[in-house]
Amino acid sequence: MNTKLILKLILLVAVISLAFSSIPGLIAGATETGDEDEPEEEVYVTAATVSVGTELISSEAALVIDFSTGLVIYEYNADELRVPASMAKMAAVYVIFDAIRDGHVNYETRVEISESLSVFSYSRAFSNVPMPEESSFTIRELLDVVIVRSASAATVALGEAIFGSEDALVEKMNEKAIQLGIEATFRDSWGRSPNNRISARGMAELTRALILEYPEVLDITSKREVMFNERTYRSTNLLLGEYEGVDGFKTGFTNPAGWCFAGTATQDGRRLITITMGSTYGYRFPDTRILLDYGFENYNTVIADHFRSAILPLNFPQFANTTLVPILTYDIKDTQYLKLRELAIALNAG
Repeated sequence: MNTKLILKLILLVAVISLAFSSIPGLIAGATETGDEDEPEEEVYVTAATVSVGTELISSEAALVIDFSTGLVIYEYNADELRVPASMAKMAAVYVIFDAIRDGHVNYETRVEISESLSVFSYSRAFSNVPMPEESSFTIRELLDVVIVRSASAATVALGEAIFGSEDALVEKMNEKAIQLGIEATFRDSWGRSPNNRISARGMAELTRALILEYPEVLDITSKREVMFNERTYRSTNLLLGEYEGVDGFKTGFTNPAGWCFAGTATQDGRRLITITMGSTYGYRFPDTRILLDYGFENYNTVIADHFRSAILPLNFPQFANTTLVPILTYDIKDTQYLKLRELAIALNAG
């Protein structure tokens, strides 16, 4: 067999191998955590099966809560422990903010990128932004791409630089869950492990606590794009600029998790947090739109019913004109107060 024929056969085998290696990705629609690599467009599919008011969503678990009070406006399978995919990165971000607050590092602390981290960052199998070997970036720059672009290697880089190892970061994440009273288990910091577990309720509580303690996180989650190493990266949150008041929060996808999204939006001074877990491809953002619409439309009724059931049964007329009841607002520092009798009148009127 001559040399030219051999070379042609080798080339043919290589082309066939490449073609077959791409088939699983085409069938699956995305590689593991690949949604953050190239955000999917909103496409409506016929998989919606769960009622939210008069609408249907595809989520296998969903929740809407009022940010100020934590009251639940809508829930479905909210306590079922599920795989959160890259939403787990928010627990990592939380403890990194703790480390900054405690003075262990600051936003301008530089993180050097090792050979292994660089190799990981160039992998297209996961959600990543490339980081050249021996380059260095500030903690602020890395947080931007972790939160906005869901960069996995950047999450590990922060863990190694701040806590000494990714394992130490994961330990801190689990400690934070316990501290917040959330039932959760984290096996890695960036969301690939199918053994990571948290419920929709737990994810909402984590998101709410993070915003309450570090409201500056919204300055990052609200960015529609970030510049990193002279390249611009688009946010994985496709609702930014597309739904009124949305300014966060975090996407996630793996095959075991399905398509997930923790969202938050403010309208008329009222902030809601939504969680969708296990949505079908192209449907987590339409699902979130429905959840937000329902939350804002039913906000007054749910909040009024809660306070009516909690306060009106109290038969203390002698205290009605002197007892002040806190009326929580989005800005907790600006909490308003009403006399018990005034609140009762307002609730009856509502």
